[in-house]
Amino acid sequence: MDPEADRSILQTARQLLREVGYERLTMDGVARDAGVARTTLYRRYRDKADLVSAAIDTLRDPARRPDSGDAHADLVAHVENMRRNFDMSLAGTLLMEEAHNPQLIALFRERMVRPRRQIIRDSLEKGIERGQIRADVDVERTIDYLLGALFAAVLTDGRPAPTWSVQIVDAIWPALASASAS
Repeated sequence: MDPEADRSILQTARQLLREVGYERLTMDGVARDAGVARTTLYRRYRDKADLVSAAIDTLRDPARRPDSGDAHADLVAHVENMRRNFDMSLAGTLLMEEAHNPQLIALFRERMVRPRRQIIRDSLEKGIERGQIRADVDVERTIDYLLGALFAAVLTDGRPAPTWSVQIVDAIWPALASASAS
């Protein structure tokens, strides 16, 4: 198998999924836009669901895990990674398809959302262990605040500027910081 064809097929499938949605995405359209023969596509994927699942699966590579020893700096790094890399249009497309194809959003949650939440959870828990973050902080709600802030910012004004990541963490830091880290 040709790795360049594989990359092109999956990248094209993700792009078309964002642009036209699941229902209008076709195997022929992916083959055409990826510059491969239909037979090449069908040798790799039995149908559209299989192709889209594989395309979503490529998103599984988790973000880097900052561990600077400074919980505040690590949270800023996580938020900045999300700001730069989270594909809101794909998330929106998959949410729109949930009623008709719930397995797609389930796969997206499993492959992309949950692993990234776990990475942030790990950083928060390390901050708690180091005494930088209060021990009674609701870790899950804190992750919700960070992710929700990104969704709100993108929906309001588009992808925020890099300074936004520091601003968001600074805004919630007083509620997170232990007395010794304030």
